[in-house]
Amino acid sequence: MYFDSQNKINSLGNPIDYIEEQIYRFSVDFWRDSPNQLNLNYTGQWRSYNVLFNWDEQNEIISVSSHFDITKKEKINKNIYSLVSTVNEKINLGYFHYCAKLDIVFFKYHVSVKGFDYLTEEQIEDIFNVVINECEKYFPAFYLFFFKKQDPKYVLSASLIETNGQA
Repeated sequence: MYFDSQNKINSLGNPIDYIEEQIYRFSVDFWRDSPNQLNLNYTGQWRSYNVLFNWDEQNEIISVSSHFDITKKEKINKNIYSLVSTVNEKINLGYFHYCAKLDIVFFKYHVSVKGFDYLTEEQIEDIFNVVINECEKYFPAFYLFFFKKQDPKYVLSASLIETNGQA
């Protein structure tokens, strides 16, 4: 791997190797489970997120997923799917998914690199930032849903307050 004069990462192999080199800048703990996977833990404002980068060599797709475990002893009602759907309508890139079996909310994002022979440092940073920013933005809504009130309209209006100016 090498960088050219435009800071493009010339890819002759697995892009996960290049992503790993760039992740050092974010001061996060990470490990490799396999040559095609990179796991990291990122501590955000609300929660620590487990982020998984996965390289699908056959389809030339980088899949990124993150999850936050919200454990609640009470049963979660089916409104969680309405909340996920409403949140997904507000997102430009990626999507959320709720796994009832594990009581986990996932965020997933896929990037096709078919036909490209390089990734830029900025692209790698953008991929990482999309996942973290969406999780940080919507975590309060999911948290309120799980622990306060299982009403999607209420939790979205209470958690997504946009402010103007400075206090």
